[in-house]
Amino acid sequence: MGKMIETYFTSRDQLRAALLIVDLRHPPTKDDIAMYEFLKHYDLPRIVIATKADKIPKGKWQKHLKITRQTLNMEKEDELLLFSGETGEGKEQAWGVLKKYM
Repeated sequence: MGKMIETYFTSRDQLRAALLIVDLRHPPTKDDIAMYEFLKHYDLPRIVIATKADKIPKGKWQKHLKITRQTLNMEKEDELLLFSGETGEGKEQAWGVLKKYM
């Protein structure tokens, strides 16, 4: 499975960016970190979307985003977006970022 994923990400000419979905409520997992490092290694444009924003008080969003950015050791230019499927928070911002890659 790993080889198939590697081939997909490294050989698709149509691929413009990769989305990494993480749960804002928790620091990124080892798998999240590994995937981010994989994308970084292959110099693929990365967009990290932190979901479940509705489960955390708005006043704590920046704290949790900072933890996500630090845990993943994100590059400055990488997008980190807050998102809630429940409330629609971040939907317009996400579409704006995605449109840049279309």
